[in-house]
Amino acid sequence: MSEKNTNDKKNGAMKKKRYNPEQKCEDLIRNIREQCEKHNISYYALAKEADVSTSTLHTLMGGKTKPYMYTVYKLCNALDISIMDLLDDEDMPENTTELSAKESEIISSYRKLSGSKKRMLETYMKMLEQFKEI
Repeated sequence: MSEKNTNDKKNGAMKKKRYNPEQKCEDLIRNIREQCEKHNISYYALAKEADVSTSTLHTLMGGKTKPYMYTVYKLCNALDISIMDLLDDEDMPENTTELSAKESEIISSYRKLSGSKKRMLETYMKMLEQFKEI
């Protein structure tokens, strides 16, 4: 688990958030797996769409190798998702704590949508903004 900012007892300064790289890679792989299931896409099809070798994807998904950011970006493009869709909620900017519970729920749901559904929702929201209530 990642740690929150803590006071450094030696000089009173705030330490930056630290990550557990092993756990973060496991979480990332789990989220890629979930996105594949959500989009009903096999690892073979994902590898072809992302232009990465099938062996690279299978060793990554098996936890035998760690992902390079370049590969993660290519996978995101192939799945038509944002890289934020693959990160855990605790990795999101801390200013989201100022949102109401309902706002946070809406943002969380939005981040899980496919790219096309996000565009549809954005269009709908623009339409709502133009709607005049009586």
